[in-house]
Amino acid sequence: MATPEPHAPVSAGAQQPEPGSAWGSRWLRSGNRLGRRLLLYILLFSTAVSLLGTLVQLGTDYDREVRQLENRFTQIRSSYTQGIAESLWMLDETLLRTQLEGITTLPDIVLAEVDTELGISYVAGGSAPREFSRDFPLYHGPRQIGTLRVGANLAHTRAELRNRVFVILATEAGKTFLFGLFTFFLIQRLVTQHLARMAAYTRGLDTEHLEAPLVLRRTGRHRVRQDELDEVSAAINEMRESLRKELEERQRSEAASAFLARAGGVLVESLDLEKVLPRIASACVGPLADWCVVDLMEEGVLRRVGGAHVDAGKAPLLDELQRRYPPGPGSRVPAAVATRTGTWVLESRVTPAGMRAQCVDDAHVQLVSELGLGSVLAVPLVVRGQALGAITLAAAEPERYGSAELALAEELARRAAIAIDNARLYRQAEQALRLRETFLSVAGHELRTPLLPLQLRLQSLLRRGRSGTPLEPEVIFGEIAVAEWQTRRLGLLVDQLMDVSHLIAGNALVLRRKRMDLCALVEGVLEGVQRQISDSGSEVVRELRGPAVGEWDPRRLELVVMGLVQNALKFGEGRPIDVRVTPREGSVLLVVRDRGMGMSKSEQEHIFDRFSRGVPEQHFGGLGLGLYLTREVVRAHGGSISVESQPGEGTTFTVVLPVGEASGLAA
Repeated sequence: MATPEPHAPVSAGAQQPEPGSAWGSRWLRSGNRLGRRLLLYILLFSTAVSLLGTLVQLGTDYDREVRQLENRFTQIRSSYTQGIAESLWMLDETLLRTQLEGITTLPDIVLAEVDTELGISYVAGGSAPREFSRDFPLYHGPRQIGTLRVGANLAHTRAELRNRVFVILATEAGKTFLFGLFTFFLIQRLVTQHLARMAAYTRGLDTEHLEAPLVLRRTGRHRVRQDELDEVSAAINEMRESLRKELEERQRSEAASAFLARAGGVLVESLDLEKVLPRIASACVGPLADWCVVDLMEEGVLRRVGGAHVDAGKAPLLDELQRRYPPGPGSRVPAAVATRTGTWVLESRVTPAGMRAQCVDDAHVQLVSELGLGSVLAVPLVVRGQALGAITLAAAEPERYGSAELALAEELARRAAIAIDNARLYRQAEQALRLRETFLSVAGHELRTPLLPLQLRLQSLLRRGRSGTPLEPEVIFGEIAVAEWQTRRLGLLVDQLMDVSHLIAGNALVLRRKRMDLCALVEGVLEGVQRQISDSGSEVVRELRGPAVGEWDPRRLELVVMGLVQNALKFGEGRPIDVRVTPREGSVLLVVRDRGMGMSKSEQEHIFDRFSRGVPEQHFGGLGLGLYLTREVVRAHGGSISVESQPGEGTTFTVVLPVGEASGLAA
């Protein structure tokens, strides 16, 4: 609304009125065209109304005179006709003429004439022309003895009306002129000057003067009701405020776009997160925060990877904050909460009580206070529905963060999360490539291991056969048995590669179940690896409590048992190995235990992963797929496998297999 203050400051674009100039000397100026036109229209309209009113008044007066004349005719008929008839009957001419002259003395009556039945006429007046005439019969009893004719005109009335016209027109012209001047003064005083001020203010609006509102210098300090000028002034101020907000929004949008462009440039410069994320924190300082930290979740722990402060002298405080008070699993700091919940955390005004609730102790509170914490905003780094960490923006002053800052921070976090995810995927791809190269190298070596002895034995038999040296059946059978074992081992390696390829492609293992005894299968596997048992120096202690019958895939379970036994022989260090099968209600328990080198907790967490190794392959060989395939085969049967181990005390693998029928496809 316009502010009705006569001494309000001059607004942007408004023109200061000339001091000492009278309003009457300003209406003729070229800038007051509206006032001049308004005065002209008022004069023309008032003149037309005055003329019309005068004509109506003259017509009304003329009609009144005509009605009065008719009344006089009626008066003559009622008052004179009887007396004139008596005078005529009595032949009293003197009285008759007196009566007729009396009639002509009435206003506007110019003729009074009596015509008798005898053809005699008596006339009074008659010098003026007649405009109106009335005949009245004269009776003496039932007999008509003559006719009274009365003539009249309104010449005198018209003359009076003509005289009154000039007076009325002169009076109305004076009133019209004075009314027009007064109206013009009021319009100039109350409207025109304010319209000119509004026009000057509107013309003077620009992007640098949007803060000053339009203020009208209006009288009536105690006006309560607002009028149209107030509404127009309020509309102009609303337009100015809308322009100001739109300009601010556009400036914020441009600043946000520029900031995101800079941040995006930083994010695409390198895939090394240790270099990129600290620079992102530095980019946020100033435009978005007084200080900023970036935390990433790594192996269940929130780790600080970047931080910056607008005051370079306080940067060591950020390092001290991370060193002394790293966010734990249940921490209430905004970064930890945002990472746990996957949603943003915004505190526009951090109170001392709120700060203390987030801190561990008084020293923690003191450290955060030295950094400056009046408002804080933490946004999670979310990609594919998983929170990778959080970006925390903090400012010393309260109310720093609103919806615009939140939207900008979320967009920054989205881009940073994508960059982090891409960097991790790139590292995983590199690691996968290295694993592939290692796997191909090891696979080639493992495949050649059974081929070389097989080739040597076959070449030996071939040479002896070609030389004619007799071959004893026992020797031939022995060599064939060894060759069969090598080909079987080679077949197992090929089966492992096929199964791994099948699983990597996202396909489930197809099981060919049939009823079988697990104790018999374990016995067969142990007999098949008897030479390896002898070579390892370990003693295998069997505890097979059969029968242990169930619906399983024999070939797949043979891989499981052989993989666990070979693993125990490889890492058992020549110490005794226990193989135990125990039937239970609805399931069968298979336990393979060695007393060798064992493994740590961290190694146990990844022991069933693909290509995972607890020891270097150059020392023990293997594809790194045996335990991975063992777990997948057990899961395909609806069972479970677990490991227990201590360094230097050996390892125990426990397999639980349900005996009931199930789907032949892995879940």
